[in-house]
Amino acid sequence: MRIRIELHTATQRSETLLVLLPPSLSSIDDFYTQGFVDAVRQRQLSVDLRLADITAQHVLDNTVAATLYTEVLQPARADGYRAIWLAGISMGGFCALHCAARHANHLAGLYVIAPYPGTGDVLAEIRAAGGAATWCQQQPPTLGERTWWQWLGQESLKAEWTTPVYFGTGEADRFLNGQRLLADLLPDECIHLVPGGHQWSTWKTLWEDWLDHGPLARTESLPGRQIQWPVNNGKNTTDAA
Repeated sequence: MRIRIELHTATQRSETLLVLLPPSLSSIDDFYTQGFVDAVRQRQLSVDLRLADITAQHVLDNTVAATLYTEVLQPARADGYRAIWLAGISMGGFCALHCAARHANHLAGLYVIAPYPGTGDVLAEIRAAGGAATWCQQQPPTLGERTWWQWLGQESLKAEWTTPVYFGTGEADRFLNGQRLLADLLPDECIHLVPGGHQWSTWKTLWEDWLDHGPLARTESLPGRQIQWPVNNGKNTTDAA
């Protein structure tokens, strides 16, 4: 897995590491061309960045959590980071949730931007059960994407959020129907909707807002929002992420 490291300063590591995971059909290079790295540096946030090219092949091989743990989390702990945040877009958000389900104790929190919510059969199961909070109580331990849905549902039921999950998406995102199920599990103050679809311009808006007002900012946390979900006129949840 290709990894790029961006230190806060040339001479000193920060105590906080922010790991960025790209969407499918993209790479960590897009975080530079789309201004995500510059957005962090312009705000002079005291965080180091580690960009990791996790791919759809890791998902297919069910090696997402193991790969991120071995190649990102363990080295970061060895480097002395006290807080590690995962941020992922679309398939990258899906992978961040995979990792958290297995290794939440190593993470300070997550930010998932327009996350790919999973395959249609799993989403259908969750809807039929009346939502993920109910569904997760009916499932035996499992592998694959059901693992992170179970973890997220259990975290929601406990309502402790020792590993907080922040979520943002566009009001016209093509995965909005599945993302609603995910958002139902989260506190309102951790949810942010903006105009736009499943595209970089929307993701950049969400990213900048989280940097300005989220847990890594120098200001207060994101304010609570009354969430009113728009009607989704986009594609179904089996589209590429």
